[in-house]
Order: sequence, then structure tokens, then C-alpha cells
Amino acid sequence: MKKVGLIPNMDKDREMAVTKRLVGHLLEKGCEPQLMRDAAKAAGLEQYAKSEEEVYRDSEFVISLGGDGTLLGVGRKSAPYHTPILGINLGHLGFLTAEEKNHAETAIDRVLEGDYTVEERMMLQTCIATEPERIEGILALNDICINRGLLYKILEFNIFINNEYVDTFQADGVIICTPTGSTAYNLSAGGPILKSDAHIIAITPISAHTLTSRSIVVSAEDSVTVEINPRGDTAFTVSADGQEAWTLKGKKVVQVKCAKVHATIIKTNPQSFYDVLRKKLSR
Repeated sequence: MKKVGLIPNMDKDREMAVTKRLVGHLLEKGCEPQLMRDAAKAAGLEQYAKSEEEVYRDSEFVISLGGDGTLLGVGRKSAPYHTPILGINLGHLGFLTAEEKNHAETAIDRVLEGDYTVEERMMLQTCIATEPERIEGILALNDICINRGLLYKILEFNIFINNEYVDTFQADGVIICTPTGSTAYNLSAGGPILKSDAHIIAITPISAHTLTSRSIVVSAEDSVTVEINPRGDTAFTVSADGQEAWTLKGKKVVQVKCAKVHATIIKTNPQSFYDVLRKKLSR
């Protein structure tokens, strides 16, 4: 019996109707659904409740029910277990979600029948040097963003690639992104679109205060170091995928490199990266 994890965004599936529908379909297909305890309780399906670790560790694949934001969180947690993700979209068109909710059963059947492809998406691994210790083990599928928050004072960033000084940005922030994240905040900030299977990293200033500050694209093999020099006791934020954040003060160093793990995304329809990109940008 195949164990299949279901991870719903309970704000988008408020009545848990889609979750319950897909649990029923998995049972019809002879699979064993696995739900985290809070979702299982909300759906009245406590018999399928498991711990978060069990869902990610023991499932042959997990189904992310939500949008791209939901899948980003699932991606960070599933990557250490190498568990593939099938994204079912409950909102607007996404870059990562494979299928719409009305066609979810068809997508699941294709996975169970082996009629699918997988995309391995590179991730970023980050650490923050603080006093007296370092914040380690930060993973991101989209991007690492450093910004000034709500204050008006700009930040100064010294950028180093493999410990070699590159440039100094005076800006509201800086984004270090993967190809997956290049169509997110990076795109809004004027950064380049990177093909999803490329092994490169983009570094993009946010609202730079000099016209010569532009995005820099480097190899995934390179190590990016950002030295942050805030003015006075100005606080700033370091965030991963816009979902996990640390508010800091004083001079700090953020080191970013390609992670040793990756997110595995299941694709069940023939839409190419360019098909989705064209539809997304023409909305």
C-alpha cells in the first residue's frame, strides 16, 4: 500500500472539502493517506493523523494543496527526505503547482500509474553570522531576501563572490534567488527571469539608490557573501521564501550557497516552463 501525504493550506481549503475528497480518492486507489495532526483533526480524519516528520519521511510522495506559497513551505521541509511533491492549485495560476483542484484526481492517478516527470529544483542554504553565534541551516527554494523593513533608512550591502569583492549596493534591500524564485520577488524588483532547470543564482538590489546597480548572475557553484552595514541601530530583516524571517541589528554577514538538497517537483501535464511563463505574464 502506497503511503501518500496530504498537506493542505487550511486557509484556502477552509471546509477541508478538497482534502476529504482526495483522501477518499486515495483510499479508492488502495493508498494510505497521511495527514498532519492539525489537518486530520480539522477534517475529522484523525485515523490518518501522523507527525510532520512521519508525513515527510514515510510518504512516497506528498500532495501540496494550496498555491505556490504553500508548495514553497512543503519544499523546504520535504527536501531533506527527498520526498517528491505534487502541487494541486487551489488559487490562481502557479509556476510550481501541477494541476488545478478540479483535475486533482486525474493528476494523482497519473502519478500512481507512473505517467509523470520530475523536476529537481535547486535550493539555497544560508547562514547568518551574529554575535555571539551563527544562525545555521536556513533553506530556501525561492530566495533569501534582506530588506530594511518599514524604516526609511537605506541599507548598504557589500557583495562578495567566493570571498572576492564585487560591488556595494545602497538600496532598500537585496534578493539572492534561485531560478525557481526568479519569477517571484526578483522579477518584481527588475531582476532577470532564469530558466527553472538552470544552475545559477541571481543577486538583485531592491530599489537601488544608484542607476548603475544592476542584477548579478553567478554560478550555483559560487558562494555569495553579503556584508550588511546598517546606519546606526537600524533594524533589518533576513527572510527565506518570505515565510521565515529574522529581525537583526548591527553589522551582519549573510552567506548563501547552493544547498546540498533539492526540492523534487512532480509534473503531470505537458505545459513547459515557457507555457506557464507566457500565461503568467499575460494575466
